[in-house]
Amino acid sequence: MDSSARGTGRHTGFRTMCGRQIRVSRLVLGGGSRPAQRVSLDIGGSSGDSTGTWAGLTAAEARRLALALLIQADACDAARLHR
Repeated sequence: MDSSARGTGRHTGFRTMCGRQIRVSRLVLGGGSRPAQRVSLDIGGSSGDSTGTWAGLTAAEARRLALALLIQADACDAARLHR
């Protein structure tokens, strides 16, 4: 990776039940006095599959994704409790 797109070295990650590696980190794009800051979301392929995907999100987009995930997780929990 060249110096125009570098991570901070700090990331959070885990492996899902289906074997995908999820990694979230901060990405700094460009140099100079005001480099662009993004949240990097890397979703690895499932077990035995090297295909994965990633997205570079603005802080606002990352917050929208986090909220959407929490809403869906709450819905799953509520459905499980009402069985």
